[in-house]
Amino acid sequence: MDLPLVIVHGGAGSWKDERLKVGVEYVEKAAREGFSCLERGGSVLDAAEACTLFMESCGELNAGRGARPNRDGELELDAMIVNGADITFGSVAAIIGIENPISLARYIMERTDYSFFAGGNAHRIYEQMISEGYREEKTQGVVMGPHVSSTSDTVGCIVVDKSGNIAATSSTGGIPNKAPGRVGDSPVMGAGAYANQCCGASATGYGEHIMRVVLSRTTVLYVEEGQSPMQAAKRGMEIFEQKTGSEAGIIVADAKGRWGYATNAKAMPVAVLAGNGLKVTSFTCVNEEKQQEET
Repeated sequence: MDLPLVIVHGGAGSWKDERLKVGVEYVEKAAREGFSCLERGGSVLDAAEACTLFMESCGELNAGRGARPNRDGELELDAMIVNGADITFGSVAAIIGIENPISLARYIMERTDYSFFAGGNAHRIYEQMISEGYREEKTQGVVMGPHVSSTSDTVGCIVVDKSGNIAATSSTGGIPNKAPGRVGDSPVMGAGAYANQCCGASATGYGEHIMRVVLSRTTVLYVEEGQSPMQAAKRGMEIFEQKTGSEAGIIVADAKGRWGYATNAKAMPVAVLAGNGLKVTSFTCVNEEKQQEET
C-alpha cells in the first residue's frame, strides 16, 4: 500500500493553456497542504478540509475567493465533505459572504443534527460555528482551518490515511453567470463527492448532468465490484457521457492507496502525493479530442 494518499483536482473544463499552468501549480500546493496536515497529526478529515480550504482561499480556482460570480455579481458558494468511515456528510449550498464553505460543511456534519443547509439559514449556522469556537475567524467569512500552515471549475480532493480511512470533498462557485439560488452537484451526496470504507470519489463538471447519473457514487460502485480506481474512473465517465452527452471529470482513490482519474472535457489539473510524501505527481489530465479541437 502506498499510504497515506492525497489526490486533488482543480476542475474539468475548457482551460486556456496559460491558465492550466496555474491550475496545476495550485492543486500541487493543495496536495502538499493536505499531506503536511497528516504529517502533523491531523485526521483524514482535517487533511481533506485543509486541502480544500487552501483552494478556496488561493483565489486562483473556481471556489471560495476565486469563485465565478452569479448573475447578480455575487459569489454564491457550495461545498461538501464526506467521511467514508461511516458515510456521513455535511453540505452547504448557495451561501454568500463566506469564503470557506468547506469548514462550515464539516461543522454541519459533526456538530448539528442535520446534513445540509442552504442560503441565509446556512449563514446562521456559520455564525453559530464561530460563536462556539469550532473555527477561528481571521476576517469576516474567512476561517482558520485545522492544522493549516499557509493561507476552471469545482475543486475537490480525496484523502486516505495510513489506516485506509477515506474523506472526500467538493467545493465550487458553480457555473459562470448562474442564476441566483442555482445549486449544482458539489453539495449533493453521491454526485459531487462520495466516500465509504472502500473508496472515495470527487467529481467536477456540469452539475445538472452529474446529478443525473450520481457520478461519484456510480464510480465508487465500480471499484466495489472489483475494478481498479483508474478503470472505474474511465467507466464512470463513459456512462456519464452516454447518458448525458455532457462534460465532466472525476478523481478516485481506494483504501489500498490506488488512485485514478478521467475527464472528457478539454483538461483537468490533478496532483497526487502518496507514501513518504517526498514527491508530488502533478499533471494535466487531457482529452485528446478536445485538445485537437482547440488547436
